[in-house]
Amino acid sequence: MTDKAKVVIVVAMSKGKRAIGHTNELLWHIPDDLKRFKEKTLGHPVIMGRKTFESIVSILGKPLPNRTNIVVTRNPDFSYPGVTTASSLEDAFGKASALNPTEIHIGGGAEMYAQALPFTDELYVTFVNDEPLSDTYFPDFTEEFKVATEHAPQQYNGLSYQWVDYKRK
Repeated sequence: MTDKAKVVIVVAMSKGKRAIGHTNELLWHIPDDLKRFKEKTLGHPVIMGRKTFESIVSILGKPLPNRTNIVVTRNPDFSYPGVTTASSLEDAFGKASALNPTEIHIGGGAEMYAQALPFTDELYVTFVNDEPLSDTYFPDFTEEFKVATEHAPQQYNGLSYQWVDYKRK
């Protein structure tokens, strides 16, 4: 779907069940992990679903800064200042590719991840050793991706987590 840009996902999930959210909210707020997301996505278009976009605006009060926010929505009347809307993932990839980026990022949620995974080249995963109440999960990716880099385990506020980078097999 993209001509030359890499498709990348940066995501935090529980190590066991691949949980990523509950009631349209992130499960953890780990400052270094949020910083990593920002560093990886800065300057690149980020494709996300409408509910994910709305959760970002509820936290930040605005779209992700210094990134082209592309929101996929079934609602043709949806608009937000400074945001590009798309009617499908394919439409979003087209709009992102028109910017001639080196990378296109998928910002969530679960439905976007599931649709985009077949086109994804790299995953930057934060595995959190925690299984909180959740209603949203990342799709299984283990058959299609191999570990590129395992970073040292880290701790924050009693949570143990580890960054693992994957590349498509």
